[in-house]
Amino acid sequence: MVNFLRTTEEVEAIVPNLEKKKILGVDTETTGLDPFVDKVLLLQIGDLEDQYVIDTQSAKIEPLRPILEGIKIPKVLHNANFDYKFIRSNFGICMENMIDTMLIEMVIRNGVKRSGFGLKHLMKDYFEQEISKEEQTSFIGHKGDFTEKQLEYARNDVIYPLRILEQQIPIAIKEELEFTIKLECQAVAAFADMEYNGILLDTARWKKLIREADKGKSAAKKKLDKIFQRFAPGDLFGFVSINYDSDQQLRDALRRLLKSERNFSEKQLEERLPDTSRETIVAIDHPVKDLILEYRTHQKVVSTYGRGFLKHVHKKTGRIHPNFRQLGAESGRVSCTRPNLQNIKAGSDFRNSFIAGKGRKMITADYSGCELRIIAECSQDPVFLRTFNDGGDLHSIVASTMFKKEVTKDKNKHLRKAAKGINFGLAYGMGAQGLSVIIGNDSKSDEENLREAEKMLDQYFKSYPTIKDFLDGSAEEGVKMGYSRTMGGRKRYYSLPPVPKRDEHESDDTFFEARKNRRRQLGAIQRKAKNTPIQGTSADMTKLAMVWIREEIKNQNLDAKLINTVHDEIVVECGEEIAEKTCEMVKEMMTKSGEVFIKSIPADVDASIEDHWTK
Repeated sequence: MVNFLRTTEEVEAIVPNLEKKKILGVDTETTGLDPFVDKVLLLQIGDLEDQYVIDTQSAKIEPLRPILEGIKIPKVLHNANFDYKFIRSNFGICMENMIDTMLIEMVIRNGVKRSGFGLKHLMKDYFEQEISKEEQTSFIGHKGDFTEKQLEYARNDVIYPLRILEQQIPIAIKEELEFTIKLECQAVAAFADMEYNGILLDTARWKKLIREADKGKSAAKKKLDKIFQRFAPGDLFGFVSINYDSDQQLRDALRRLLKSERNFSEKQLEERLPDTSRETIVAIDHPVKDLILEYRTHQKVVSTYGRGFLKHVHKKTGRIHPNFRQLGAESGRVSCTRPNLQNIKAGSDFRNSFIAGKGRKMITADYSGCELRIIAECSQDPVFLRTFNDGGDLHSIVASTMFKKEVTKDKNKHLRKAAKGINFGLAYGMGAQGLSVIIGNDSKSDEENLREAEKMLDQYFKSYPTIKDFLDGSAEEGVKMGYSRTMGGRKRYYSLPPVPKRDEHESDDTFFEARKNRRRQLGAIQRKAKNTPIQGTSADMTKLAMVWIREEIKNQNLDAKLINTVHDEIVVECGEEIAEKTCEMVKEMMTKSGEVFIKSIPADVDASIEDHWTK
């Protein structure tokens, strides 16, 4: 029997019982997916003993505010971000102390292939119980009374997460994931607020930038057409332009051009033009390469930031409300979609087009050399530690040590660039191939650049053996244990490939290919294992900082709000009269969060106050 409440008086009557509960499940049923347009039809609350389904069309949930906004009783939800935004939008209530069973599952199964993380999947995994979510669609655009089937469905959406949580807790304790789970659950409100708050875009400036990119693209295309007109197909009326976005058409035209003007043989063409990747185009000995790269630069701007991007400006709020995925990557990093704000190039006019509201300022803060500081902490390399503690230029010092020459930002800059490429590449498990792309000399062949990169890496690790030991140890542990850990304890599991067994009916080629394939798979795991403790710890630091920034905004009652994050960067919008105060608070919380993980060196934070998004 469903406890269905239709009046505010009935809601008031259940408060004393709810206040006695140690934990509560919460869920909503809504008319759609947009918290600024759609409405909450039902709000469900209760534990495994008592569940209440409230008709919010006729009953107010204001009596529940102290429970929902209080920190005393944990609230259990599945995909809490969704319900948080709807409850905030519809009722002005900001839930606190939420436990998200979806995020918990993603933490404890991180890297393990599974069917999904929805309630349907988890009920099947934990209880072998098939449940249907078809009734969910019956609430879209719903008005009037509810069926018994709808009410029972709503009631179960409180029960299921509570039952799942009981199964998850022992696993979390056994795998020592309590810190990570607590962090992710605390961060839910910060991410939900960020999505709800949105970010303001100067649409007029944006459109102007797109028009300029369109003109640049057209100009580059005309120049390319002039070069390729002898090598492109024609019709009765003459030249038909090449589609420069087509790899096949561009490669065919380039081959004809080089064969005609450089007398390349078919073998040379195959070797030098296997594809039309940037690396291949850059290596072409012909002025056409610059035009192709110019065309692609403009084309990328048009396709990435084009007018379709403006569709994400919400008609009601006038702001962009992206979707942040807290666990967008297995390392723990955040990803962003609809639209992807992480794809806005740093320092570009496009980034500067995101602006603060009238009478407001935008604070952009990020950790300085975050991943390199984590490497220093994990490896305890004396040069790295001393440089960060003294405030020196790490890239110059590393280059000077490697190449036995004086290197500064102005002297032997090419050597500093190489050292910088290696330093930052370490966080991504970069090898000689990746480094050769960064430091590659156009006048040298791919093989020569690769050999140069191999020598540099070898010299680097001879100069900094403790860093090599840390990275190699991380790779070895990932393969040996089947998982990696961040400094906060986050786990990333790997599916280790089986050792090939020789079948008597199997050919030597098949067996050797299987062994080769396994080595490739293990190599990929080793790169991830090197990367995860570094990038994952950076993600943990940033999320914890977001949690504390949100708490300070609330505790100090500041006219400020979280609006964006990109990796180790946090963006806050605030009233201009409190910009300095808010900026100092953001820096303090980010520094404090960094010190939780990095003990040996300062967690340095750079921050700026502008009218727009900077960095």
